[in-house]
Amino acid sequence: MTLRSSHSRSFAAALARVLLIALAALPAQAQNLPGLPASERDLDAAARAAGVDPRDLRERMRGATTSAEADATAPARTFTPRPEPAIVPDSLAAVTRPTPVAGEPLGFEIFRWAPTTFEPLAHGPVGDDYPLGPGDELTLTLWGDAQLALTLTVSREGSVTLPDVGQVAVSGLPLGAARERIRSALARVYSGLRGAGGRSSTSLSLSLGRLRSIQVFLLGQVVRPGGYTISAVSRALNALYAAGGPTLAGSLRDVRIVRGGQVVASVDLYDVILKGAGQEMPRLENGDVVFVPPATRRVALSGPVRRAGLIELKEGEQLRDLLQIAGGVLPEADVQRAQIDRVTPLELRAALPGQGRIAIDVPLSEVLSGALADVAMRDADSLTVFVLPQRRGNTVNLTGRGVVRPGVYQYREGLTVSQLIALAGGVTPDAYLDRAQIVRTLRDSSRASLHFVPARALSGDQAQDLPLQALDDVSIRSKWDLEERHQVTVHGLVRAPGRYELLEGMTLTDLLMRAGGFTDDAYAVRAELTRIGAGSHLADTLQVPLQRDLTRCVEASAFQLRAHDAVFIRRDPDFREPEFVVLDGEVRFPGTYALTRRDERMSDLIGRAGGLTPEAYAEGARFSRRNGSRLAIDLPLALRRHTSRHDLVLLPGDTLLVPRHMPTVSIEGAVLNPVTALHQPGASVSYYVTQASGFRNDADRRAVVVVTPSGRVRKGGHPEPGSRIIVPARPEGGPRDGLKDIATVMSIVASAATTFFLVSQSGK
Repeated sequence: MTLRSSHSRSFAAALARVLLIALAALPAQAQNLPGLPASERDLDAAARAAGVDPRDLRERMRGATTSAEADATAPARTFTPRPEPAIVPDSLAAVTRPTPVAGEPLGFEIFRWAPTTFEPLAHGPVGDDYPLGPGDELTLTLWGDAQLALTLTVSREGSVTLPDVGQVAVSGLPLGAARERIRSALARVYSGLRGAGGRSSTSLSLSLGRLRSIQVFLLGQVVRPGGYTISAVSRALNALYAAGGPTLAGSLRDVRIVRGGQVVASVDLYDVILKGAGQEMPRLENGDVVFVPPATRRVALSGPVRRAGLIELKEGEQLRDLLQIAGGVLPEADVQRAQIDRVTPLELRAALPGQGRIAIDVPLSEVLSGALADVAMRDADSLTVFVLPQRRGNTVNLTGRGVVRPGVYQYREGLTVSQLIALAGGVTPDAYLDRAQIVRTLRDSSRASLHFVPARALSGDQAQDLPLQALDDVSIRSKWDLEERHQVTVHGLVRAPGRYELLEGMTLTDLLMRAGGFTDDAYAVRAELTRIGAGSHLADTLQVPLQRDLTRCVEASAFQLRAHDAVFIRRDPDFREPEFVVLDGEVRFPGTYALTRRDERMSDLIGRAGGLTPEAYAEGARFSRRNGSRLAIDLPLALRRHTSRHDLVLLPGDTLLVPRHMPTVSIEGAVLNPVTALHQPGASVSYYVTQASGFRNDADRRAVVVVTPSGRVRKGGHPEPGSRIIVPARPEGGPRDGLKDIATVMSIVASAATTFFLVSQSGK
């Protein structure tokens, strides 16, 4: 019951917040009247004229107010003259509807982006046809014989007060007529305004200052229905912008302006969208209702037209009007036939069982020319205009690399092969002129093959200069389309190895020059050449002498290459790039050193570096390879026995680090206080663990290891200076503390008992 009431209050509060937006446009004086406000009575009359039940609207508005007052958590509402958009970003426009959805009717795109202000005119002159009303501000200026400058406000009674003249009624008059009335009234006081023959000695100017505001109501199929306060020069389009535009179900062809219970104008927004005739709309007046009814007839138009999509039609508009709204058909349209996809009307479905949709072919050209009557269009019809076929019937096609400009050419009666070749710029130097082909399309769409000799056709042989027909496909090939371009390859240590075209008279030196010459590590003494053998012999191998200076290779310069020859340049076996090792730490000259021979050892490297410094700690030397692996070494022994297994042979990338003497030992891992202690000669592992405050409860005492400075790992013994003692912890699955487990179980049992007791007490 409580949950249901909570949901009801939440729903009522949400409904109140939504409906109060519609009440936000009510004038301030209407909120203070008891009972039904005067603005609501006006709204009732406007709603009744627009076909809306006013009682239902009034009850919902009153219920929303009651629900809002009952909701204690709802913030106080303040009535504003005009509802603002829900989101107003810093940019120039706010999004009020999503970017085009599938099936959006024509014209709705103008409401897709709403400006941050809906005022149609803030500055600038107003036309003389503007009707004055209470609240308008007029600026009156006299100059000449008399000087006068006044600011006049049209009163609620519709008049302005002139000095020495009194009140002059101007409400309802156009600005131009009001100017003449005020001129006539002032002429009784200022004689300079009564000049004969139009030669007055005093001039008068009357213009509008601040414009009055009016209240209009947007009803029907609009995005945000309700009352809006807008400028008095606004038209129906300005009001629709203020309300977010019509909904997708609303009509753009019959926007009604209701005044005093009567429809005084019907605005067709297509005139604005398609013709830019917005200034021809009537201006709105205070209390007007802009009503947007539902659209009653929309037709889908597709195909090659200038404006495709969903188009709304008014009463009496048919197929010709539809195409006129769409801007007409495009040049590529096939006007011989269009097709209407129609939902079968209800009155015909009994006679057409099982045919919920029907297709109607339309001779479009005859309808557009007036030879046939216009075709009626129904709601939900879909008109498709077809595209002309892509096939052209007056062309011939010239293909192949044997002509300068291949392509499609216009067919003319009597066109021959030689004339077509001349139109294409003639044949190329590599054209194959001994035979060419014509593929001809016959009347039944079957195809036939003809051939001719281009060389004879171009020399004037009438028998070979065949006449062409429309749709012929002439092909003149290059000789390289029929003959293979031979190639040779070069592999190995040249700058650009790869496959190269075999040129006429190409030698081995020419090929090596095209390949960029030798690399630094090439064996530029000879080249190995493989040539296709004869018969069952697959290949022959030849050796050709070379020199690094290719201009001095006499034999290679005379060696002619053949098709499919493969040249190999091998690597120089004696070529070696410098290889480096790193020596760092306590040596006289640390740094990077190049290996001088393949069997160079650590002791040789330290000798080249000037030996160890007095601070060097040779027992703690660390050695690592290029791959990151670390090797345990005994540097003092290596230095004493230069050829022993401890004196490692160096490899490229090796690093040897000789540290300073470190008189400390570090204790790490599962100890109570990991620490670095001073080295004590002859002290055992237990001594150092004691320095770290002993083992933790989870320490694995049997797995304690000592890592020497050189990288060796052992158990027990006497740690050397610079060593690390590592005490590992037992795995999680190892022996557990039984007392702690018992305490945990007892805590869980006590917590469960307390919970059970509290639950039992709450149920009493």
